[in-house]
Amino acid sequence: MLYGIGTDILNIHQIESSVSDRQDPFVRKIYTPAEIELIESRPIPLYSYATRFAGKEAVFKALNLNGNAIRLNEIEILENENGQPQVTLHGKAEQFAKEKEITSVMISLSYDTDYAVAYAAAECAAF
Repeated sequence: MLYGIGTDILNIHQIESSVSDRQDPFVRKIYTPAEIELIESRPIPLYSYATRFAGKEAVFKALNLNGNAIRLNEIEILENENGQPQVTLHGKAEQFAKEKEITSVMISLSYDTDYAVAYAAAECAAF
């Protein structure tokens, strides 16, 4: 059963200066070490930083969270063996999902020259 959906669009250049310095607090606050490793393996890391940031915002919305309920680095977006983005929740986000019986969060990420977009859907066992 569908619990919630979320979408986000981001002007890629909004985060460009923050992610260009990998020691910037923004990077450590938003991304997990595994995400950073994956992103840095890309030919143009900026696009992956942007799509994952939009993805985290979309997941946050799909979970129907408010304010500072979780930290964005508790939402991890890596890839399966086929390159499809996969969401894993950690910490308070994982705890919230268990309480709401959310069984999975699916996500789609895309970008163009100036914008990154993400769409997420959270499924639950029952309402």
